[in-house]
Amino acid sequence: MATSAVLAGHCGVAPHEAGPAAERAAASAAASASADGRRTQGAVPRRGGAGDRPCVRRIAGLARARTRARLHDRGPMGVAARLRRGPMRWGVVCALLLTMGLCAEAVAAAAPTLRVSVLPAGPGAGEIAAVREADGWQAVADDALRRRADARWWRVDIDAGTAPEPDVWIVSIREAYDAQLVAYAPPDYTPRPLATFDPAVRQIGSRHRLTIPVPADRLDQPVFIEVASARRQPMGLQAQPLQTYLAADYARVRFTSAVLSAQLLLAVVAAIFAVALRRWMLLMFCVWVLSVALYLVVMRGEMVVLAPWFPAEHAMRAAGLGISLGLIAAYAFLFVLLQIPRRYPRLARLYRIALVSCAALLVIVPFLPLVTVAPYVVNTLLLTLGSLALGVGLNRALAGDREALVFLLGWGLVSVVAMTRTVYFLRYVGTPEWLEYLHPAADAVGALILVLATARAARYAEREMVSARRSAMTDPLTGLYNRAQLDTGIAQLMETAASRGGSLALLFVDLDHFKQVNDRYGHDVGDACLRAMAAILRRQVRASDLVARYGGEEFVLVLEGSDTAAALRVAQALRAAVEAEGREVGGLAVGLTVSIGVAMLHPGDDIASLFKRADEALYRAKHEGRNRIVLCPPAPPRHQLEFA
Repeated sequence: MATSAVLAGHCGVAPHEAGPAAERAAASAAASASADGRRTQGAVPRRGGAGDRPCVRRIAGLARARTRARLHDRGPMGVAARLRRGPMRWGVVCALLLTMGLCAEAVAAAAPTLRVSVLPAGPGAGEIAAVREADGWQAVADDALRRRADARWWRVDIDAGTAPEPDVWIVSIREAYDAQLVAYAPPDYTPRPLATFDPAVRQIGSRHRLTIPVPADRLDQPVFIEVASARRQPMGLQAQPLQTYLAADYARVRFTSAVLSAQLLLAVVAAIFAVALRRWMLLMFCVWVLSVALYLVVMRGEMVVLAPWFPAEHAMRAAGLGISLGLIAAYAFLFVLLQIPRRYPRLARLYRIALVSCAALLVIVPFLPLVTVAPYVVNTLLLTLGSLALGVGLNRALAGDREALVFLLGWGLVSVVAMTRTVYFLRYVGTPEWLEYLHPAADAVGALILVLATARAARYAEREMVSARRSAMTDPLTGLYNRAQLDTGIAQLMETAASRGGSLALLFVDLDHFKQVNDRYGHDVGDACLRAMAAILRRQVRASDLVARYGGEEFVLVLEGSDTAAALRVAQALRAAVEAEGREVGGLAVGLTVSIGVAMLHPGDDIASLFKRADEALYRAKHEGRNRIVLCPPAPPRHQLEFA
């Protein structure tokens, strides 16, 4: 057994590599080998043969097992098993990532630098003296402010350690949005209004956070915050030395600027693609990217710098309306990108109803008296559209559609991060700081992937269009231009020759005795002869010449800029090449030859007259014995025709 294991290891054979299918196949192989051993028990083994080596038989059995496992995996059941295992693996990965995120959140929450307390039923607005003397402060579990009906006063005690840095400290408030706060900090506890969107409020650093400066020698004194108005979401608190806070703030500003630049660039690229490729659905994609950029500008407080004239009280409403319109545009874009009407006609009706209802509701929301109900209805409709889009993408990806897989990679990332953020909002616990970076980054990366996927789909569509156009222009058997393209091309060449005073020659080529080849060898050999003839024609003409299959065994060459001598040289070279290269086709002695009629373009010629003279020359070549060239004589002058 040890020898067998060593040999198996050197040969790269391991029973567990092929999974359960290999184990079943190995058991079957072992049973077969046992039966073979019983049948050959009485036989005399050959000296030095492989039959007397158990380890070799075991290796051979395992090899057969692996072969059977591969065949099983390639079959329908194997494909289904891989599809079942794929979502399970991704589910495990997502669960691990979520667990790691929650653990990081728990670790971050386990090391507070602040102690936050709330005063229920405290004094009224602005009564800071009574607040400082009040009792009954209740500690809160998390470092965050909240809107509470029974309390408006909050107290923050900074735990800076035994040796705090000799610098000003900053108490920062994140996710305040449109909250109206008043801060009272030592040493004088004068009221200091805090508002993200109010240009009159002075800030330290950017407006990503609301800031309260506290002198380092007064860290043992509390900071009081009055919550005049706020949303239900908690507002996280953090205390840091000034330099530490500024470094982190600059990093946030740089990150936001990079994401905004990427989003605007992607919007411009998508608009260029929309115009260049005439894919107007990409304009809907541009609307979504711009709405995401607008949302980021508002939520980070950058609107105060970029648009100080905008009313502060309408900033959050503009952000919500903008991102909702952007999502509607995105789902309209996905409706076309995923080809839902063509692939899922019944589902398309529900998708359209949800899309139109959401758009109509957003239009009439400003005029509704019950504005508090409208956002929930809009969010429900958007969630329905998102679920439908992801479901369609997942269904097509499992069916083997690569474009749907790319869509899931792009839009799935955006959706997962957005849903994660929504879960935190629905729990009213505030979002972790890492999600503050992940959310805009996921939007930018998802937009990039969707732009690339759309460009890829447009490129393939363009290739199909070019292929269809080429198929409409060419003969399917020989690959030469067909009769319709010949008529178009020769008209252009004749017009060019007439306008520039150039020469033009037309060669009418016919395979000799082609019907006999078909009757004797069959139509497949006849088709091979036509393809061989087309290959010879391509080698004998210039790239600027027009070569087409006229019909049956007849071909036409239009030589631009060729006089009579040049046309006859080309015709002679072509005749000799066919006679030499056409002796055998596909190993059969068919003996191909051609007859060629040559006609030169003369003043007053049209397509019909030029073809008629070339056809007459071809008829003479056939009549005179074939495998020859005949030049149609020029037409007599008009006065000679009248005299005759």
